[in-house]
Amino acid sequence: MARVLVEAGVGPGDRVGVCLGRSVALVVGLLGVLRAGAVYVPLDAGYPAERLAFVVEDTGVSVVVGDGLPDQVAGRVTCVDVAAEPLDAGRELPRVGGDALAYVIHTSGSTGRPKGVLVAHHNVMALLAATRDEFRLGPHDVWSFFHSFAFDFSVWEIWGCLLTGGRLVVVDHWAARDPEELHALLAREQVTVLNQTPSAFSQLIRADRFPDGGLSVRLLIFGGEPLDTKMLLPWLDRYPETACRPVNMYGITETTVHCTWHTVTRADALTGSRTVGRPLPGWQLHILDDQARPVPPGVPGEIYVGGAGVTHGYHNRPELTTQRFLPNHLTTTNTTGATNTTDTSTTNTDTSTDTDTDTTMPGGRLYRTGDLGRYTPDGLLEHLGRLDDQVKIRGHRIELGEIRTTLLEDPRVTAAAALVRTPNDPATARIDAYAVLTHPDHLPDIRHTLTQRLPTHLIPATLTALPQLPLTPNGKLDPTHLPEPVPTSEATPVEAPGASATGDGAGLAPGGEASGPAALAVIWREVMGVPVGPDDNFFDLGGNSLLAVRLNAALRKNGYPEVRLRDIFRHSTPRRLMAAIESRGGSGSNASKPGGKSA
Repeated sequence: MARVLVEAGVGPGDRVGVCLGRSVALVVGLLGVLRAGAVYVPLDAGYPAERLAFVVEDTGVSVVVGDGLPDQVAGRVTCVDVAAEPLDAGRELPRVGGDALAYVIHTSGSTGRPKGVLVAHHNVMALLAATRDEFRLGPHDVWSFFHSFAFDFSVWEIWGCLLTGGRLVVVDHWAARDPEELHALLAREQVTVLNQTPSAFSQLIRADRFPDGGLSVRLLIFGGEPLDTKMLLPWLDRYPETACRPVNMYGITETTVHCTWHTVTRADALTGSRTVGRPLPGWQLHILDDQARPVPPGVPGEIYVGGAGVTHGYHNRPELTTQRFLPNHLTTTNTTGATNTTDTSTTNTDTSTDTDTDTTMPGGRLYRTGDLGRYTPDGLLEHLGRLDDQVKIRGHRIELGEIRTTLLEDPRVTAAAALVRTPNDPATARIDAYAVLTHPDHLPDIRHTLTQRLPTHLIPATLTALPQLPLTPNGKLDPTHLPEPVPTSEATPVEAPGASATGDGAGLAPGGEASGPAALAVIWREVMGVPVGPDDNFFDLGGNSLLAVRLNAALRKNGYPEVRLRDIFRHSTPRRLMAAIESRGGSGSNASKPGGKSA
C-alpha cells in the first residue's frame, strides 16, 4: 500500500485521505499512509458530503485511499484502491522522525467550522509508553476497534493494540449500533480490552443481561465524554474489580486522546464520583482561574494540559492555535521538591510522578481545554463539564451535568441527557431532559423524585422516556436527534386545537373546539412552546413571571375575562385554573369556549 502511494506521487508530510468502512482494509490503508511517510486524514463516509468536502479542501488532500466519497468530493481527488499492487515492489520507502505528523483529525468548534488537529508520531508513542506497563498491554490481549476512525478514540484502539502486539477485532458499522450483536461479538472473540464512550456503554450494559455467555474483558476503558460512575453498578455486580478493571480516562484530541487515568471502584460507583484521576506520566494538568493563575485544591477552574501529549496545533488556523496553545508560564516540581522558577503558586498543579522537561524548555506549551475541573486535597482531578455547558436561565446558573447525575442516581434510569431549548426568546428558555428507563411506566414517579432532589431552577420542564439515546458516529450523545419532548404529566397531552383530551371537564365543545382544561392547555402550549397536559404544572414547565404575564394576556384574548395573574400562580395547572374560573361563576360559554366575548 505504501509503495502504491509513493508511485502515485505521495511524499513525506503529504496529507492523504482515507475513506473506507471500518474493516481490515481500513487498517491496511492507515498503515500504508504512515509507512509512505505521509499523514492520514480520516474521511468517514458516514459524514455529510459538505463536511467531507470541507476536510478535503482544508487539508489539501489530493490522494485518497478508498472509493466511498460522494461524487461532489471524489471528482477533486485521485482515488487509490486499497488492494492495488505496486509496479516496483522493491521501492525504498522514506523514513520520518518522531516529530513528523502522523494524522490530522477534525473536531467541531464553537464557531461551527471544524478544526484540523495536527498530531505527531511522538505524541502517540508517548501515550503508549505512559500506559503499556500500567495496563499490562501485550500479545495476550484482544482489543475491539469500535469507534469511527475520524474520532481520536480510534487512535488508542488501533495503535494501542498493534504497537503492543495485540489482536484487533474490527467491529463493523452495524454491530457497533446493535448492543446485542456487539455483546455476542465481544464474547465470541474473547475481547480483553474494551474501549467505550459512556453513552455507547449504557446500551451495551443492558445487552450484557442476555444469557449467551460471559465476557472476557479484563480492561474497560472509558473516554470521549464524562462518565456517570453509578451506571457501572450492574456491571460490577457481574464483573467485579478483581476480574475486570474499569478505568475512567479524561482527554482531548489536542492533547492526544488521553491525559489521565483513574480505576473506578465500587465505592466510586456508589457515590457517583466524578474523578478522572491523575495525569499520565509525562502529562501535566493545571487548574487555573480566568487570569491563568493556579487555584487551590477544591476550587474550580479551567483545565490546562502540558507535557508529552500536547500536539502541534490546528491546521491553517494560526489565530486559534495562538489562543488555545499557550506558552507554559507555570513551574514544575522536580523529584527533589525544588521548583524550577520563582513562582510558588503551584500547590495543586503538578501531580505527575515524573518531571516532563517540555514545560520548562523553550517552546513548552499548555493547551487551554475549555473544561471545568478541580483538584481534591489528595491530588485527584474532578472533571466538572464544559465551561460553555454552564448556562443561565432567568439569572440562575444551570449545570446540565448535575441534572443528568441526579437522574442516574435513580436505579431505574440507565442513561440520561439534558439540554436547554429556547423556542422563542430568552423568557421561553427551558430544560428538556431524557431518560432510558428499566420501567418506562415509572416516568411520573422519577420526575417526582427529581422535584425532591433538585432546586426549582434545575427541575426540567419536560422529562421524556426513550428506548435509547441517539449517538453520533463517534459514540457520543447526539443532541440534534433527541426528539421533541412530551408532557410531564400522566394526562393525555393536548397536541393541537381541536384535539381530544381526557379527564373531568376536558373534551370538545359542540362546535368541535377544545373545552375546559383542554382548552386552557392549548393556550398554555402556544405561549410556552412545550407540550402541555391538563395536569401539567406551570412552574414545572419552566414558567416564570414574564411568561405568566403573557399567558394571562393570551387567556384574556381568548375570552377568559375573570383570569387574574395571581390565579395562574395559585392554580398552576389547566385543570385547577379551570376549576377556579368555574367556581367564580365563569362556567358559561365564554369561559369554556376560547374566543368567546366577555359580558
